[in-house]
Amino acid sequence: MVKFVEFFTQMHYAVIILLVLCIVLLIIEAVIPGFGIWGISGIACGVAAVVCEAIFTKSLFDVFLMIFLILLLFFIIFITFSLWLGKGGFKKTPFVETKSALPEDYKNSENLSTLVGKTGKVTSLCKPSGRAVIDGKVYPVRSIGENIAEGDRIVVVEIKDNTILVKTKEESDV
Repeated sequence: MVKFVEFFTQMHYAVIILLVLCIVLLIIEAVIPGFGIWGISGIACGVAAVVCEAIFTKSLFDVFLMIFLILLLFFIIFITFSLWLGKGGFKKTPFVETKSALPEDYKNSENLSTLVGKTGKVTSLCKPSGRAVIDGKVYPVRSIGENIAEGDRIVVVEIKDNTILVKTKEESDV
């Protein structure tokens, strides 16, 4: 028991700084979603603390005790944040988006099949995709066959997989 108490009272300041940095970086990794740079840095600080402890004390007991304490620390942080995550903890952080980045009208709920047979005017070159004004509204369209120049008159031929397929007005009349 005396050796255990001496371990903490005679710990070098560099080891203490590395352990505190290890804890802080692991908590940041748990709170901020990312690709692991905070966690990797935290683990590196933990390993550096073990190495420093081995260099400064030259005691095998102290090194194994440090490894045990760091593993215990990792386990406690993991369990704590796992329980926190289970209670919806990440929904409350400012770092996690709660709504989609897509515009609200992204999924077009409009029935496009009513456009079949209607005419319009191309507003951007269709090669094969472009935009056209049909019934006063701009739609993304795809030409069937050749490219359609800006300003050409078009007719809606069909709707396939929520895509408006068009031909030039002259082609469809033939």
